[in-house]
Amino acid sequence: MEQIRSLEKEHHFISAVLETLGALLVVLDRQGRVVQFNRACEEISGYAFEEVKGKYIWDLFLISEEVMPVKAVFEDIKDRRFPNRHENWWITKEGNRCLIAWSSTALSDEAGQVEYGIWVGIDITRRTEMEEELRSGEERYRALIENVKEGVALIADQKLLFVNEGFVKIFGAAGSGEMIGKHVSSLVDSTFEAKIAEFLKTALDKKSWGLAFRGKCLAKGGREFWAEILSSVIRHNAEPAILITVRDVTENMLWEQTVMQEAEYFRSENVKLRSTIGERYRMGNIIGKSPAMQQVYELILKAASTDANVIILGRSGTGKELAARAVHDLSARSDKAFVPVNCGAIPENLIESEFFGHKKGAFTGAHTDKYGYLHAAGNGTLFLDEIGDIGLSMQVKLLRAVEGNGYMPVGDNKVRFADVRIIAAMNKDPLDMMKKGLMREDFFYRISVIPIRLPDLKDRKADIPLLAEYFLEKYCPEGRAHSLPPDFMEKLTNYDWPGNVRELQNVLQRFLTVNSVDALAFPGPALKTPGSDIPAADAEFALQESLENFEKKMIVSALDAVRWNKTKAAAMLGISRRSLFRRMKKLGV
Repeated sequence: MEQIRSLEKEHHFISAVLETLGALLVVLDRQGRVVQFNRACEEISGYAFEEVKGKYIWDLFLISEEVMPVKAVFEDIKDRRFPNRHENWWITKEGNRCLIAWSSTALSDEAGQVEYGIWVGIDITRRTEMEEELRSGEERYRALIENVKEGVALIADQKLLFVNEGFVKIFGAAGSGEMIGKHVSSLVDSTFEAKIAEFLKTALDKKSWGLAFRGKCLAKGGREFWAEILSSVIRHNAEPAILITVRDVTENMLWEQTVMQEAEYFRSENVKLRSTIGERYRMGNIIGKSPAMQQVYELILKAASTDANVIILGRSGTGKELAARAVHDLSARSDKAFVPVNCGAIPENLIESEFFGHKKGAFTGAHTDKYGYLHAAGNGTLFLDEIGDIGLSMQVKLLRAVEGNGYMPVGDNKVRFADVRIIAAMNKDPLDMMKKGLMREDFFYRISVIPIRLPDLKDRKADIPLLAEYFLEKYCPEGRAHSLPPDFMEKLTNYDWPGNVRELQNVLQRFLTVNSVDALAFPGPALKTPGSDIPAADAEFALQESLENFEKKMIVSALDAVRWNKTKAAAMLGISRRSLFRRMKKLGV
């Protein structure tokens, strides 16, 4: 009796646990009749225990096709062969179908004969329906993917996990098995390996849809073709993966290249036509028709017809930036940015940030992300004036960027690429700088594929009358006739102009401002134009008074010329605005 009570306690305990878990419990006698039917079974089936007690399990709930399989399971249990798991459909009292997954065991009597069969089950109807929905959805999407013309592939860790038939055809493979597991870099030309890796990394980092990439791909047998790739980030096995579509755009690329070649042809023909015009007296804002300048024009036209890097050599004031801009304006990049940079004006500790940009927080004062000169000049021209002032360490980094190996903004770990043309300029001897170790040879030769040397003004004095006429027209106040004293042009042509065209420009601008050329303009006595009422400093005036009167006249003339705009007047006089105010107060202007 004690053993029976112990078994009953154990039975009640197990039943309580199963009730708590929501599991179904059916106990059958050795003939297969129901002797226990727990609350979970009642809730699922809609039948009370009293309604099913003593009935054969195969006469209850089951659809006709499953009667024999259930009997077979029961016979196996009687023979002490316990299946790990079996499933069967129940028909509820209301006529609904439920799929139950069962695990079976048995209790034996003292003779070792099976006395009771115990079935523990769970309702897996909803899970099965969801699995079926997933399978159906997967089949629909797979059918859709297989029937689109574009290639479709799933990528994880830069390897192909799935490809559709369109992808197989584009790459000329025998089947999907030949593609699965391949590394993405094996599908593109070697020149695009770094770019496709950066493209996939960016897609994952941004988790973006529709990120595009265009590059040269390699099909089976080495056939090359241009492809356009769009990416989307999805979840695969609980991890992020990239779904890409691939479209062959070779014909489009060939058409675009043809259009570009035709445009380049007509542009080069235009350059040739311009180069045949004799006695050119200007190019862009460069003025001159001397033989020396004709040679410069020829070099500018040749440089403009290519995309090679250019270096412009010449003393200060010879017009290096004007020549650089002329090359840009006549080149295929003329519709893109022209970014001038004075390398000598950038502090050494900021030069890398100025060229490459920086990320927020990269250093003290970096409050926001900032793009550098290379980004600003994207697809255009970057003019590096006084490039000899760049240090050796920066030359190495800039050389790497120019050679197409990319650069990294300060505080960033992503490589960026810049498509820019470099036009450099310097007023020093590059060979002497290389000998002194101030400039790397590889850097100089990379940026100086086409050298253009600008002549000093003293070596093209035949251009001085043209330059004088140009500056007089440019700076003469509106409505006022401009003329030069008879011997003024002779003085201009006899002077050697160590400051070159810039010095000539300043002298003529000062002449128009004060209506006189002072003795500081260039060696020789001061010239006075007819009608000028500015007194010369002679013995009849005290020196201080003469200087003050002369200075007052200059200031008033400058103010009159610019309608009393003090900022412009100060610029004409070559002094600061604060100095102009101080002098005006002192002289009573």
